[in-house]
Amino acid sequence: MSALNRHAVFMTMCSVAMLACDTGFAPVSLVENLRVLGIRSLPNQIRPGESALLQALVVDPSRPGKSGTILWLGCDPDPFNLNRSACSDPAVLNDPGALTGGTGQLPPGVKIIGFNMQAAYTAPATTFDALPAGDLRREIGTVGTVIAFAVAEEVSPAASMDELKALFDRVQSKEVRSIISLFRIRISEGDERNADPVASRMLVAGEPLETGAHIAVLPDEPLVLDLEADDTTFENYVSVSEVGREDKVERVLVSWYSTTGRFSHDRTAIREDVKAIYTAAGKAKNDPVPDDRSGVVYTVLRDTRGGQSWKAYPVFVCDPSLPVPTIASVTAPNKATDPIVVTGQDLGSLLDVMVDGIALKDSSATTDGTRWEGYRAVPISAGVHHVTARTKTCHRLTAMDVTFPVP
Repeated sequence: MSALNRHAVFMTMCSVAMLACDTGFAPVSLVENLRVLGIRSLPNQIRPGESALLQALVVDPSRPGKSGTILWLGCDPDPFNLNRSACSDPAVLNDPGALTGGTGQLPPGVKIIGFNMQAAYTAPATTFDALPAGDLRREIGTVGTVIAFAVAEEVSPAASMDELKALFDRVQSKEVRSIISLFRIRISEGDERNADPVASRMLVAGEPLETGAHIAVLPDEPLVLDLEADDTTFENYVSVSEVGREDKVERVLVSWYSTTGRFSHDRTAIREDVKAIYTAAGKAKNDPVPDDRSGVVYTVLRDTRGGQSWKAYPVFVCDPSLPVPTIASVTAPNKATDPIVVTGQDLGSLLDVMVDGIALKDSSATTDGTRWEGYRAVPISAGVHHVTARTKTCHRLTAMDVTFPVP
């Protein structure tokens, strides 16, 4: 798609985006339709003349297995950090078409910077040229503003204008959902750089969740969820402002989202007293259990300097009426591409099988429930390995040690 066509796509779709917004009283943590849960830049802080790649966490449970489209627009920063860029104008959120001022052209300093996951923001090399050398504001920095416009439909780069017009009509009539998100990238000549926050593990009711495993929960059951992070995530830094310099330690916030169930708090902070209590779907809150009993919990981490990361955790709402499986044997693969095979009874009720704390992936059970197969997410060396299992009835089966041959 040419830059001109991308411009036409963005401005036309933005002009009707506000007409497609949903209203309702579902908690902000519940993700039912198209949502932009997070945006990050790599790196999250740049100097004038440098570029950052952009990523977005866009989810849409209403369209499983289908992709959407993200269009990106970037505004040059205000060197005086007074929020005077076009993207900072509140009128833009009410009517993004206002960016053109009725001329059909983007104003100076505003440009289309990407399509889907191919997006990058470049800070002008002249960002601070209006400030004298040595001016503290060069170190304090400013921000470059990015607008991400997500549409719940795939837009081909080769789409004709007739096809685009038809899409615009569907957005305006609310047949196609759309959403606009703002993101800011810090630009500074200072020497300090910020690393994105990273969670080391998820705790479910105080117990570590195995890598790749489901959060298994009974209907209506409340669970305390918490994230842990290593000391390196809480970076020490010097905050520079017009009143001086101050030594600080980063605070790391967690935004909690789910496609099923509810949270007591949609935002908490790692290593602080308030915890998120996740209550599974069920009858108590008039929150029906999904037909497949499956969902996802998303965690989005943000530090106090613009760093961001996220992770998804599968959820399963257990069914106590299912038979509890029994495992007779676990057979190691002969080569790396072979599955690990479990035999026993009622193995269709197995939810996760973990080897040394890492859940097997791409699993399936035979219709008679006597055989279950799963694949290793990471290479496993020869030797004795610890195997555990969790069931769709929310039971944890007796662990066993299995000897794996040389793959």
